[in-house]
Amino acid sequence: MKPQTSRRTRAAVLLAAATLPLAAGTLDTTAAQADSTVNKVVVLGFDGALYAKIQESGAPNLLKLATQGTVGQTSIAPHATDSIPIWATALTGVWDTKHHITSFDGDAFATYPTVFTQLEKAKPQLRTESVVTWSALADAAASGNPNVDVNVVASDPNVADSATADRAAAAVTEDAPDFLFVDFDSVDSAGHKGSAKPGYLDAITKADAGVGKIVNAIDARAAAHPKERWTILVTTGTGNKPQGGHGGQSAEETANFVIARGPGFAAGATNGRFSIVDITPTVLTLLGVAVPSGLDGTSMVTATPPPVSGSSALLPGTGSFNP
Repeated sequence: MKPQTSRRTRAAVLLAAATLPLAAGTLDTTAAQADSTVNKVVVLGFDGALYAKIQESGAPNLLKLATQGTVGQTSIAPHATDSIPIWATALTGVWDTKHHITSFDGDAFATYPTVFTQLEKAKPQLRTESVVTWSALADAAASGNPNVDVNVVASDPNVADSATADRAAAAVTEDAPDFLFVDFDSVDSAGHKGSAKPGYLDAITKADAGVGKIVNAIDARAAAHPKERWTILVTTGTGNKPQGGHGGQSAEETANFVIARGPGFAAGATNGRFSIVDITPTVLTLLGVAVPSGLDGTSMVTATPPPVSGSSALLPGTGSFNP
């Protein structure tokens, strides 16, 4: 379940977003192509979504990304399925049993900094941006020193995901940030009422339209700037129970998926190791930043895909180091 962030925090984040300039960032990628190409990474957090329900809904944009890239389905059991701990894992590459983060206030990320801080420390010339529906994730992006360059909350509860999609698509077109983190939250809100209810599939369909806006902007940008190599990573924090909610250890609550589309990922492939804990190491690798030795996740770019077919579900705790 999601605790609320204060109006004061939201206002501060929105003010910061309004006053920070938008500017395109550049970064050398591989040694062989360092003089000609730059990597760009977009992480789409599709919170509260079950991959089986995405398939059931026929969500065209997410399923197209899946056919164009590599898909991993796994279980995050026995790890916490509350929103703050699992999104802290996504943003740090460390499991909750190590980071112990239950609030994004204060110095929560002092020991294990967010991906934003890691990127900005290593390569301050990078442009990092966060566009979210759930305002608590803006607190996470703003933590640490240095932190995210541009931090936006789409706070209107009636059009939150739509506004998030519009702002994120505009960021790609106008700013082309080196790293963009986007949070969609409406599916999780619907999931609190039950993933077996019709409103849940409807929320997936509506959020998928927002994904389409962002992907279209990325593909148009890439076509117009062929030296930019764009990678899209999609993941979910937790699933939701048929009767509603998450926070326990049922199969629905611990279900996790990753979609990875980009130059480093095979189209139409599956990889049973990919998990939410691998998001931060993958972003760091793509943007040329060394992955700290203390992380639990590993880069999906450098992973050797196992010979898998059909379902890629893992037994709990396999594929990534569990402290």
